[in-house]
Amino acid sequence: MISVARARYVALVLLVFTVLFVSYWPSSMSEIWQAALCDLKEKTSSHNYESWFQNIKCRRREGRQFFLEVRDEFQKAWVEENYLDLIEDSLVTVTGASVEITLDAESTYASKAQHDDVGGAFQIDVEDEPVAARMARMPEEMGRVQMPAMSWDAPAAPEAFGDLADFDATQPAPKAFEERLVEAGLNPRHDFEEFVVGGSNQFVHAACSAVAENPGKSYNPLFIFGGVGLGKTHLLHAVGIEAMKANPQARVVTMSAEEFMNELITSLRQKKMNAFRTQFRNNCDVLLIDDIQFIAGKDSTQEEFFHTFNALYHSGKQIVVTSDKLPRDLPGIEERLRSRFSWGLCADIQPPEMETRIAILEKKAEADGIELSKEMAILLASSIRSNVRELEGTLIRLGAQASLLGQPMSMELARQMLDRMDIDQRNQVNTPRIIEVVAREYGISPVDIRGKRRTRAISKPRQYAMYLARKHTDDSYPRLGDEFGGKDHTTVLAAFKKIDELIEAKDPEMCSIIDRLENLLLG
Repeated sequence: MISVARARYVALVLLVFTVLFVSYWPSSMSEIWQAALCDLKEKTSSHNYESWFQNIKCRRREGRQFFLEVRDEFQKAWVEENYLDLIEDSLVTVTGASVEITLDAESTYASKAQHDDVGGAFQIDVEDEPVAARMARMPEEMGRVQMPAMSWDAPAAPEAFGDLADFDATQPAPKAFEERLVEAGLNPRHDFEEFVVGGSNQFVHAACSAVAENPGKSYNPLFIFGGVGLGKTHLLHAVGIEAMKANPQARVVTMSAEEFMNELITSLRQKKMNAFRTQFRNNCDVLLIDDIQFIAGKDSTQEEFFHTFNALYHSGKQIVVTSDKLPRDLPGIEERLRSRFSWGLCADIQPPEMETRIAILEKKAEADGIELSKEMAILLASSIRSNVRELEGTLIRLGAQASLLGQPMSMELARQMLDRMDIDQRNQVNTPRIIEVVAREYGISPVDIRGKRRTRAISKPRQYAMYLARKHTDDSYPRLGDEFGGKDHTTVLAAFKKIDELIEAKDPEMCSIIDRLENLLLG
């Protein structure tokens, strides 16, 4: 009798436990996936979560196999290359069991886009294998790109650029191709063939290639941002040149934001606004605007550009814009414009790494007939790190000086020029310089800061150096992780956030430390 009562008691306890477990543990496919997304949000930065995870859908589940759907082949290639293990870990955390993931792109995305309220800014031709292949080979540098979730009020972009198959290649061009490029505001030398591709610009180069191959369909608008002299203008012109090569009838308009404003002012003064609007809204298939940050605080120019943007976007025309900052970080730009800049793809261009800088110098030397030794290329590339324009300019000046003086290109001549320009590597604010200054101040070696020892005497200076490197250089978190001895980028991110929060809270000790180090660094 006792054993029966005990058995009933155990059964009752098990029943209660089962009810509670089922009530509080996610069971349906939707609940499990939402819980996994929450876990991913905790594990990644908000930037990466919004760019790569937020829009992933769980279409069905068969036992322990989850069938996930992403927006297009571009996102599929990137997630498979970089984040599949992370998604699997989150699903294991939620379900408590091993899982398998099948990732697919929306097979009918292109046809659905016209009926989808989300809009077509992220459309991509999934048959574009060369671009998709390039995407799969992208380096894992997550600070390089922002592909935000589509704004729900973004209108769909019609596919109205024009069928390139309609172009009759047998018809003679009324003008020489190069002359048409110049009339469109394009520099014929700034094409894709002349652009040196490396890890720092591989992603944005591939994005520009995709846009040039499918204007108005892939990534519209394309927003390119980065520091001065890194190649934004070159890529902007390359898009226009490639679009006109594919379709010589394409109407490409290229200008800086300042030129746009000046034309607007002239049109207002001469009462020719109808002609101005016709030029930009009706007679334009591809609009390329450089340095959009220039219109900050200029309300009338922003108003006109806003309506121009809308007219072109709704007509399925391609828009490419460059800037020195992300849309959300542009001061003096109206929110409605910043929002529209984020409808498509935002990709940044980073300072080139050593190998790319050497390749840029060698290509420039070959094009201009300058004899450049390997040793001299290394010297110039190691001295000028963050500005491609300055790097090429230094080579040209060095070649001109050698020619005018009747001297050969020598290492001594190069060192003298660098000394006069005051751009010697030791005087530049870069990550190695920051590590060197911090290490010297705390009586340790740069090897210690890059190493794995976690004693307080080393870990604190390491955190200070990480904070200063993120603040004073354009290096992304993954790149900084490499600079600090192969650390994970989240380690650098955590160090920066920790010190930044103390600075924001005006912690006297931390403010004093950073001020002292910055004085040493900046002189």
